[in-house]
Amino acid sequence: MIWKREVVDEQYNYISEILLIILAFACLFFEFYSGLAVFLLCLFYFRSHKWYIETVGKGLKLDQSPKRVRIHCEENGSWDLHLVNEGLPIWGAVIKLTFKDIVEPVNHPYEVYHGGNVEVSIPFSLGKGEGGNLSLPVVGKRRGLCRLTKVQVVIPHLFGSGKVLMDLTEPVKSTMMVFPSPEPVVLSDHQDSYEIGEVPTRHSLFYDVFQPVGTREYVPGDRFQDIHWKASARTQSLQTKVFAPAVKKEWMIVVNLSEKYSITRDLESIIRHTAYLMHLAVKENISFSLVLNIRSLGVTPFYYLPSGTGRKHQQKALEILSTLSTDDTTIPFHIVLQHLSIRGSIPSVIIVAGILLEKDEERLRKIEGKQRNVLFMQSEAKQGVVSLWNQKSKIPS
Repeated sequence: MIWKREVVDEQYNYISEILLIILAFACLFFEFYSGLAVFLLCLFYFRSHKWYIETVGKGLKLDQSPKRVRIHCEENGSWDLHLVNEGLPIWGAVIKLTFKDIVEPVNHPYEVYHGGNVEVSIPFSLGKGEGGNLSLPVVGKRRGLCRLTKVQVVIPHLFGSGKVLMDLTEPVKSTMMVFPSPEPVVLSDHQDSYEIGEVPTRHSLFYDVFQPVGTREYVPGDRFQDIHWKASARTQSLQTKVFAPAVKKEWMIVVNLSEKYSITRDLESIIRHTAYLMHLAVKENISFSLVLNIRSLGVTPFYYLPSGTGRKHQQKALEILSTLSTDDTTIPFHIVLQHLSIRGSIPSVIIVAGILLEKDEERLRKIEGKQRNVLFMQSEAKQGVVSLWNQKSKIPS
């Protein structure tokens, strides 16, 4: 634990020490021993004051165990820190936490400074060898990843003369993540894939062999492995298993976040509508993958979350959306589409969002020619719509 210490001492303390030494020598010269004792006692106080203020806080440690708290907008959470004091006792100290206004304290006074920085002061006291937990209740205000940008401890002197300022130079590993709030999206053209899968449906050319729903009389051409032998023995005639019709339901949500040479101005609305599509996919048991043309150092040169389903998969996708910012670097969207096409990872349904250039549309036409349903999501402040890409619908007013 590395702290940057700054001792703020009153200037008159140094002058008082010089004066006390002169008076002590004067009393010794004139053999005024009672006055000498008083001046030496005062000198001892000032030297003890200086020793305490230069030593206190050196044994203070902040627990650095990684912790990430995930909340939604307008949802309450708490920022928990653990302090351990292995040095001199600390009384009447204050720890100041500074972070972005992605979250705001609840039932606790705070100050908001330029740039959306929130500063909270929490008083505490710790004896030697003691530890204590500091809990700051907060509420999520907007999407983002919130970190403690500054941690400062202010330790006053026991008698109020001087103080110690300690700034933490190491980054705090504890973070708060606020998920985006989904905004409604209308699916005007919702089509299933034409591939075999495991999601039950009313009509399909494929069946889920793991979901038998009954039997029927055997007809020539039925597969040998589909014969229900127990039912055949019971009815004394060959019976064939009947399976539930099923289809593969999978979306690939591909988002272009670039606009000319920067991040699109519609970043927040696109994120909110994308979050709604993921929520809808989980609700309808549709597996989905997420692709963003943001530069990445992973296996792919862009953000790519492989196909999956369920709440855990949705949480991974929401974490990616929560960390996006206008400072991210993008790559050309047509390169992303080309990379996905070469890998053969594009499912039957692909939902595209963002501004499309001529090169992007050319690549989408090639994808569409491979029997893929290309849908386009138009995004505005409060309403979005997903329709066939070559039949873009206007957003209803």
